[in-house]
Amino acid sequence: SLIREGGQARQNIRLGTCHCALVAQSHNYPSPLLPLPQGAGIMKREKESAFTLAEVLITLGIIGVVAAMTMPALINQTNKKELHVAFQKTYSELNQAAKLYQIQNGTTFSEDFNSTSNPVTDAETKFILDDFIKLFNGGIKYSSSNWTNQGDIPSYDIYSLNNKTKGDGTVCNATGYYTNNTGKIYSFNDRSNIINENGPIICVDTNGKKRPNRYGYDVFLFLFTIDGYVIPMGQQHPNNPKSDSLNWNGFVSGQEYCTYSKNSNEGGYACAYYALQDRSPEDETKSYWKDFLR
Repeated sequence: SLIREGGQARQNIRLGTCHCALVAQSHNYPSPLLPLPQGAGIMKREKESAFTLAEVLITLGIIGVVAAMTMPALINQTNKKELHVAFQKTYSELNQAAKLYQIQNGTTFSEDFNSTSNPVTDAETKFILDDFIKLFNGGIKYSSSNWTNQGDIPSYDIYSLNNKTKGDGTVCNATGYYTNNTGKIYSFNDRSNIINENGPIICVDTNGKKRPNRYGYDVFLFLFTIDGYVIPMGQQHPNNPKSDSLNWNGFVSGQEYCTYSKNSNEGGYACAYYALQDRSPEDETKSYWKDFLR
């Protein structure tokens, strides 16, 4: 009896062992009673991936080509934005100075400039201009150059809107040049032949001697009004001078005075009017600063 019971127990052990191994294999688990496959139980190191030198160079080359294609356009747009901001600031400063002058003197700058006497003497003109320019931040006389010696300002040439014509100075060449702490350059043209008429015209280089020094880009014409304001050349106003020539406080307006088709400075004389509205003279649905300027 004892012998039979012992034999049955040994058989049960063998069956249990085989069953355990079969279950483990069916679940892909290693059997505790079977030998492990070669290398099993040892953590394998995954293969590391990296760019080759050739791949890096190709990628850098593509980036360089894209940058070369897009950077000039981005720089151009940035420069236009800077010029637009400088123009707006200049226009605001001119009107502030004109009103401040009127408050301090009881008369407008246009009235004093044109009708202190008939005609206004050069000494009176100089006194009025020097008094007005002091209203700007650190405004001082920069150069006495006028229409007879405009080339006396070193390295300061003014170009037409289309950049095909170069001159020694601006059309405002009667009274010399002024500047202030911001580096802007101001100049005035002749007084009016008619007492109590709008004027004078003031030319402003909104970023000074820094390029591009082109009409319609950073050089603009503005007109003082008899009621104490400053308006962009090209904007209609009561009592505007109707002379055909700018030499004697003339007034011009229209697309023909803001166009790339003229190979002369006159092609940019009335651009301040369109620049202030940010409207292209070629297409009123487009922007002056983003679309018209090239």
